[in-house]
Amino acid sequence: MKQWPRTASNSAPRRRVVASWTIVAAVFGLMVSVQYHDVTLGGAAIWSALPDVASVSSRLAAVDSVNQSLMKREAGIMRRVLVLQADAIRRGGATALVERQLHAARVLAGTVALTGPGVVVTISDGRMSGPDMARFITHDWDLRSVVNELFVAGADAVSINSARISAQTGVYCIGPVVRVGNVRLGPPFVIRAIGDSSVLAAALNLPGGVLDALRGANRGLDVTRPQQKRRIRIPAYEPALLAQTGEAQQ
Repeated sequence: MKQWPRTASNSAPRRRVVASWTIVAAVFGLMVSVQYHDVTLGGAAIWSALPDVASVSSRLAAVDSVNQSLMKREAGIMRRVLVLQADAIRRGGATALVERQLHAARVLAGTVALTGPGVVVTISDGRMSGPDMARFITHDWDLRSVVNELFVAGADAVSINSARISAQTGVYCIGPVVRVGNVRLGPPFVIRAIGDSSVLAAALNLPGGVLDALRGANRGLDVTRPQQKRRIRIPAYEPALLAQTGEAQQ
């Protein structure tokens, strides 16, 4: 059988196939390298955009320290102002009348600490547990009822633990604790009031009054009888930066 000699036309398709696959491989390699480059740079950009947590925390601590210093400085200036105010009242005259009005406004706003006679009442949670446990804890409305009764009876100032009650003070529950203004408090709740101690005690001890209602609600709350004190100290209202939980001095 006669064989025809192999010509260049027979190997041309093979070379074209090889060339095509070479181009495809080169393009695929370029795509992979570009994608890897983008992912690497993109990840670096993401991490570089994230804030330095330690740096932010240190700056926040520095700002808080400055704020604390300014608030303490303001408290010192206010103490000096109160001393000058008391001196002006002692001297009498037109200035004394204005100073008395200013002092009354500060007392009403709760921006000055007060010391005087009054009453103390302590409310503690019940000792029950279980699914109905919420019934046996002291709620915000329990505290509000006592505070409102004291103000109606003529109290000049009222506090719950370390928190002064003012016109801007809210009393509401946050889970197992009660927030009074900027302060989170837990039981026992010591309510102090400055005013005519006999009148305040009588108002709280009214038969069927607010304390009787708390004791008779079948919730197991431990509600003490009002204790009349000759000297009670109630702190001034504290803004959020200085507010701390704890007991106020008697």
